Amino acid sequence: MTSISITKLTVIVTLIGSVVLGSIAGIFLTSTRLTMAEVSSVKSNRPIFTSGINIVNADGQVRATLGLWDEEHPALILGDAQCDRRASFAVFGKERTGITLYGQDCKRRAALEVEADDVPSFVLRDHSDTPRAQIRLNHDGSPLIRLFDANGRAVWEQP
Repeated sequence: MTSISITKLTVIVTLIGSVVLGSIAGIFLTSTRLTMAEVSSVKSNRPIFTSGINIVNADGQVRATLGLWDEEHPALILGDAQCDRRASFAVFGKERTGITLYGQDCKRRAALEVEADDVPSFVLRDHSDTPRAQIRLNHDGSPLIRLFDANGRAVWEQP
């Protein structure tokens, strides 16, 4: 082999080796680098300002939302593949604060609320989303139990 051929061969081997080693190093550095989300949760003391956060599964489907209900009141809404909401916790200012559970048909089934008059209430709903039973405490602390017909009209009450 001539010295030119050996030089060409050396350059080619050096270039190929550099590309291979550079690729391996790049893959390694990329896989160990923190993302901005990891950095902000670990090292940042600056608050994040947003009106909502969606948590998605591996397929990109929203499973939870932390945001503002009607652009004003905070709410956490949890869902599954069948319903965008299966449980929610929301603060509606002075009107009420509540936890609501939804059935497989995505309709409300049970709600535990503190109403505007600062009275706690527990309501059970049927498959049509109609209230059928309610237990609440009056202002004096005494319990009130109500039962409703299929149209949501009170048919029985026991103070």
